[in-house]
Amino acid sequence: MAKNPTHFAERTTEEAMQGTIHGMSWMREIVEQNLDQSRMMLENLLTITRKAVDDIDHQSSEFHRRSLLVAEETLSNTFDFVHKLVRVREPKELAQLHADFASRQTQTIVDQGKELMHEANEITKTTTQAAAEASRERFEAA
Repeated sequence: MAKNPTHFAERTTEEAMQGTIHGMSWMREIVEQNLDQSRMMLENLLTITRKAVDDIDHQSSEFHRRSLLVAEETLSNTFDFVHKLVRVREPKELAQLHADFASRQTQTIVDQGKELMHEANEITKTTTQAAAEASRERFEAA
């Protein structure tokens, strides 16, 4: 038997308390590190999101501008056609005038459509790159 069972119990209780305190300190440090990493990742994500939104805003403004150019050019072609239509003297002229008008309108829409698609692709590319960058940074931070 132990010579002093009270001393043994006190010593064991004290060691258990020190172990618990050490364990709690260790857990607190891990939680604080995780919180700091999470905060850093979210701040990076917000920065990337802000940049992507700014890029998209700029590109959507360009998309809007080009859409208005299409409208202006097709309206201009239409008024030119109508002015020439008023001066037509023969049915042959009417057919040629109409063919020219249709050709110009089609070319305008095709050209501007290509530009609009290019802008749409740029918006998609920017958004995809921002998402990939955010994912890469999250992976590197982990």
